[in-house]
Amino acid sequence: MRVVTAVRVVRRHTAVRVSPGGHEARTDLVLRAESGEPGRWRLAVRPADGAGADPAGRARTAWRVLAEKARPVLRGDGLLVEAGRTGTEIVCDGRTVLSHSRAYLLVRDGDHVLHLAAGPAPEDALPWVLAAGPDEIRADTPVLLGPSALLALAAAAREERGGTAPDRTEPPAPSPYPPHDLPLPPAGPGGIGRTRADLDRARELLGDPLLWLAPHGTFGERAAGDLPDAGAGRLPGTAPPPRALIIDSLAPRARSAAGTLDWSAAYRVSDSSGTGRGTGPLRLRGAPGELLAAGGARCGPRRPGLGRDPIGRARYRLTPTVITSLHAGRVFVP
Repeated sequence: MRVVTAVRVVRRHTAVRVSPGGHEARTDLVLRAESGEPGRWRLAVRPADGAGADPAGRARTAWRVLAEKARPVLRGDGLLVEAGRTGTEIVCDGRTVLSHSRAYLLVRDGDHVLHLAAGPAPEDALPWVLAAGPDEIRADTPVLLGPSALLALAAAAREERGGTAPDRTEPPAPSPYPPHDLPLPPAGPGGIGRTRADLDRARELLGDPLLWLAPHGTFGERAAGDLPDAGAGRLPGTAPPPRALIIDSLAPRARSAAGTLDWSAAYRVSDSSGTGRGTGPLRLRGAPGELLAAGGARCGPRRPGLGRDPIGRARYRLTPTVITSLHAGRVFVP
């Protein structure tokens, strides 16, 4: 019996990533999902079809320009540039209801997201102009948590609670990383005649190809496509202090003899003379829940941050930098 395809979703993702040292890696994916009835999706991977402009030139040029600009500070490590293009096409009962394509550029210094948006890298993609060693950190300097550091703490706090989801008072924010973001038209009259839940299942699958390695339904939409909520969006806003130690990213190291978690931190030191990139890594100490609870106010708008789930997959979301009640001498491990 012939199977009638009522909905067909095709997702294309082409990206060229230039990592520290100038090494290139390429991604070419064409993912296809078809459904003849709600909840029943057939999945397929197709060969790359060469649709759209090749982003390789953009990636190489951006990396070369930024690496040269940052050379006195980076000392050859950290900088990653990814130029990509995503495309989505949705056909319902033979009628194209969505055709969407966009290019993007990602710039990272380790796990610190410097730029993630459509178009080329802006001149201010590098927020630092000089190097700052650990000896330049004063004990009384206020500590700020950047987006990626907040996401790392939220993930560690959830893991310490046994993997339970945190309480939420606002819906989870979508990922700002285009390969995670599958735009869909509205369900119902004038859109696709499917329930929103059924369409979200297609978005979940096509937004993260790694989910194809497990039976669909093994991961819930929130667990698979979202990061723990750091709660920063509900804090009041304030201006940043004149001098600050900004923690840009955190990676757990080991526990101290007293059982407190040690972290390896990438950092910046900001004052009236500018912002210096840390020549660390810096060692910090503190329980993730306590460090999160020390957050007192948002400093500036939400920016993209990178977090990782328990098996190390990268996840992006928007969250602000947060000023804490801590000072460098409280968390810095000599």
